[in-house]
Amino acid sequence: MKNGMTKICRIAGLFLLIAAISMIAQGIQPGSTGNVSSVDGWNPAFSMATQTGDNISNLQVVQVTNQTGEQVSPRISGNWIVWIGFENESDGGGLYLYDIANRSEKRILDCSPFWTFPEISDNWIGWVENQNNSVCVYDILNDTTVQVTSLHAMLLWMGRPSEYAIFDYMPTLSMSNNGVVWQDSLNGNMNIFYFNLSSWDEEQITTSPADQISPSTSGNLIVWLEKTKEGYENVFLHNLTSGERRRVTDYPAVREYPRVSGDHIVWAELRDTNYDICCYNISSGNTTWITNDSVNQIWPDISGDFIVWTDNRSGNIEIYVYDLSTQIETQIINDNAFPTPPQISANQIVWSDNCTGNSEIYLCTLENKSKTAPQIYTVQLNSIPQGADVYVNNVPWGRTPSTLSFDRPGSCHIKFVKKGFRPYMATLGISASMTYVVNLEQEVPAGPSAPHYDIAGIPPIDITVDSVPRGANVSIGGAHYGTTLITVADLPASDYPIEVTLEGYQPNSTTMKPSGLANVVNVTLNPEMNGMD
Repeated sequence: MKNGMTKICRIAGLFLLIAAISMIAQGIQPGSTGNVSSVDGWNPAFSMATQTGDNISNLQVVQVTNQTGEQVSPRISGNWIVWIGFENESDGGGLYLYDIANRSEKRILDCSPFWTFPEISDNWIGWVENQNNSVCVYDILNDTTVQVTSLHAMLLWMGRPSEYAIFDYMPTLSMSNNGVVWQDSLNGNMNIFYFNLSSWDEEQITTSPADQISPSTSGNLIVWLEKTKEGYENVFLHNLTSGERRRVTDYPAVREYPRVSGDHIVWAELRDTNYDICCYNISSGNTTWITNDSVNQIWPDISGDFIVWTDNRSGNIEIYVYDLSTQIETQIINDNAFPTPPQISANQIVWSDNCTGNSEIYLCTLENKSKTAPQIYTVQLNSIPQGADVYVNNVPWGRTPSTLSFDRPGSCHIKFVKKGFRPYMATLGISASMTYVVNLEQEVPAGPSAPHYDIAGIPPIDITVDSVPRGANVSIGGAHYGTTLITVADLPASDYPIEVTLEGYQPNSTTMKPSGLANVVNVTLNPEMNGMD
């Protein structure tokens, strides 16, 4: 009976959301849906061709699910899609996970204990549990569920006048890398809380008497809305690493759904009688209106240079995407099937809609509009000796040598463990592809766990070697370590001969004299002069 009631509540909530979307779309007219056909190799999956038109893209939209029950609330991170689904009318609901690369789907929880939509980042899925409103996470790699806080997370802000109640349905929990952020009324008003899944520490981010709502996180950044006494909002930004905090909006206004990614923050803001999408550049401090229309553009999300939102400028419910790097706007769908708010990760967008008669999950992979290929940052991890167990953000990642890939700049925590050697831990800042080599220190049975020093009391040093062009071979002290850009950590403090070689270029040799714990050697290679003595 309980599962049956849970399903009724979830379906009712879905229809409330669809009804709210339709109310925002003024004057919406019935329209035809795209054709659905099989895509080779996908099971279950279908292709939905978008309608043709001046602004509609020719991108392929893939139907990820094909169930008789409702599939709702999709979220995406990298190679994973997660959603809440019902196999049939008697099913009580469950949490589903889809592997995009392997085209495989599995049900990872047999019931639906969610009071919020599930969120996903890397190998973590998070939600607020519906029995005691506690924040829970699911570890994809280890297939385990953990309650990370006993606090009663306050999920929805109900202070907005009824005409804006559509936004009250939005979840107020966000995840990024190894962190979870949510809003909570523990002390009587809404405040922002953060939980670090690596250190297992919880932090209260805000203590303001004003309500702080709708948090979003990306890397070491958190954004949220602060409500004024008049019921308007300002957008705030907090840096977890530096502790810096600032207000990014100049004046209070009706603002909703802030989202952050990299160097940009987006939100929906009420201008005159409709919502438009606004974008703030964190580095420059500049604010740009992405849309300027007489109808509503709502529910923005951002990943890298791509901003996605729901739009009804043509009378139907549509999904649009805007590329900040090319300033090109693309219409993704226009099928009048009431798509739910889209979410984007890198260049992939997910949403659910009912164009087939019940709600299914859809995935669209964006074309690269610019001539420059999407940036992928690759980190080659290695150790001396090799064979050390690697942990990335506390998640096992095989043994050295190992490779990490990132679709945007950021940071990650690494740990090397090998029997007979001291564990090595560091936080890597990812701003370019690189090689990172650790010179592991042998354990001394009675020695402390502090970093080792030489007989003169000098701590070990790190040497980073970069070259123009990159990809050159690097030898330090006569030993080959890899190719540029490369960092070799925990070397005994000393002068080191460094040789940088690359086919087609003249070798470059220099001697590095340490000037501190972190030492950088930059080399510009000269082309070989073929045919000349």
